[in-house]
Amino acid sequence: MISVGMFLAGGYVCRPVMKKLLSLIVAFAAVGCGRETAPEPLAVESPIVKPVAEVVQPDPPTEPPKLIAPPAISIWDAARAGDVGAVREHIASGTQLNEPDETNPLKQTPLHCAVESGHKAVAELLLADGAEVNAKRADGLTALDIVLKADPEASDEVRAVRKAIASVLVRNGATAAKHK
Repeated sequence: MISVGMFLAGGYVCRPVMKKLLSLIVAFAAVGCGRETAPEPLAVESPIVKPVAEVVQPDPPTEPPKLIAPPAISIWDAARAGDVGAVREHIASGTQLNEPDETNPLKQTPLHCAVESGHKAVAELLLADGAEVNAKRADGLTALDIVLKADPEASDEVRAVRKAIASVLVRNGATAAKHK
C-alpha cells in the first residue's frame, strides 16, 4: 500500500500540483477551515409532561344520525328502474346493499339489478357506497358475468352501455365467476 508521503515523494503527482496541495493544507490548518469558534449549542426546552387524562379528553356524546325512512319502492326495483334518487334514499336510510331480493328466484342484489337493466349511474352509486362487486346471484353469476353475456340482438348502443358498465365493474375489482 502506498502512503501519502510515498505518493507525493515518489513523483506520482507532478510538482506544481504537489505545491498547490501543500499550500492548501497549510492554509486550512492555519485558518481552521473557515470557522474560528465552535457554534453555540441550541437551547432546547424540556417538554412539559402532563397526565394522559388531562391530554386525552373524551369526545362529547353525540346523538346517532337519524336515519330517514326508506322510499316506498324497493331498492331492487329502484335499481332496475335506474331511479338514482330512490337508491340514494335507500342508502341514506341504511338499507343493506348486498342483500338479495328474496322475491326473485335469482336472488339478485341491487347491483345485479342495475347492471342487468343497463343503469351505469346506479351501479356506480352502489359500488361507491360499498356494494359487493363480486357477489353472486343464485345461478352463480356475478355482475360482470351478467354484463358480459352475449346478446346477438343487442344494438350498438346497448353494447356500448354494457362495455361502460363492465369498465366500472373491473375498475372496482370485479371478476367473472363464469370464466374462472
